[in-house]
Amino acid sequence: MPRRLSAPLTAVTRRAFSIVELLVAIAICGSLMGLLLPAVQRSREAARATACRLHLRSLAWGALHFQAARGCFPPARLVPARNTMAAAPSATWLVRVMPYLDAAAAVASWDDSKPYDAQVDAVRAHVVPTYLCPSRRGPENSLSTPGRTPDRFAACGCLIPGRTVMGGAVVDFGGNHGDAAPDPTAGSSPASGMIVTAEHLAGTSRWTPRLRPPDISDGLSRTVLAGEMHVPRDRLGVPPDNGPAYDATEFFASSRVGGIGVPLGDGPDDDVVGMGVFAFGSWHPGVCHMAFGDGRVEAVSTAIASDVLAATCNRSDGKH
Repeated sequence: MPRRLSAPLTAVTRRAFSIVELLVAIAICGSLMGLLLPAVQRSREAARATACRLHLRSLAWGALHFQAARGCFPPARLVPARNTMAAAPSATWLVRVMPYLDAAAAVASWDDSKPYDAQVDAVRAHVVPTYLCPSRRGPENSLSTPGRTPDRFAACGCLIPGRTVMGGAVVDFGGNHGDAAPDPTAGSSPASGMIVTAEHLAGTSRWTPRLRPPDISDGLSRTVLAGEMHVPRDRLGVPPDNGPAYDATEFFASSRVGGIGVPLGDGPDDDVVGMGVFAFGSWHPGVCHMAFGDGRVEAVSTAIASDVLAATCNRSDGKH
């Protein structure tokens, strides 16, 4: 009878991770996450910055389409003749370009014979996503609070008294009013930008000056049309830094200047030498997106020299 061979049975033993091994594994995972998280944040910011550029480019093209249709660039706001501190019942330039940004329904409800305070709530609170930078906020966080604005001094040293303002939609992009000299809030003659305060011709819907491409003698490609507005981190939706953008009485809500004494804001925590309420600036590290008169958008370094910034904000100083 053949012998049956049998192999000895051996027990397979499994041992758990030791405490030391678990700690090492956790440390490795933590290190990998530490390396990965900044890359993810940079990727997200890059996506938001790209969306910001696209929004600003759409706004710039809206202004260019307005110019093609109306024969001039939209005025920043209208003021009565020889009275730069008041405002005629009118819309800001951001309302005027809405029809060219698929927002015609909202602007159709705007009554140009009435001041901002007398417009219906739905018009004042209409948020246009194209007017926002995703690095700062979304449409759900884009309404200003009503309240009293503090007294301010313009770049020329002129007192701008505070006033009570109503709430409304806010924006992240402002029109280029000029190079800050001599008075950025002034009416037609001193303003040197492309989107400037104009004098209302009483009894009409017209204004002066009516800036046209030939008036941009430095060239459309060399002159800023609009850009990101500097708004401190704790002032989002708070006037005057970020007030109702359709209110023509609030210069700071839809306009900015740049140049000597008013450099670009370098991030949301920069006070811009005390002139932040006038300045362009962004929340993107080291750059501010600015749209030029030919419709292109550039990421301008926040370290740009003030005289160079002034030259790009002035439409006809002969400096390129």
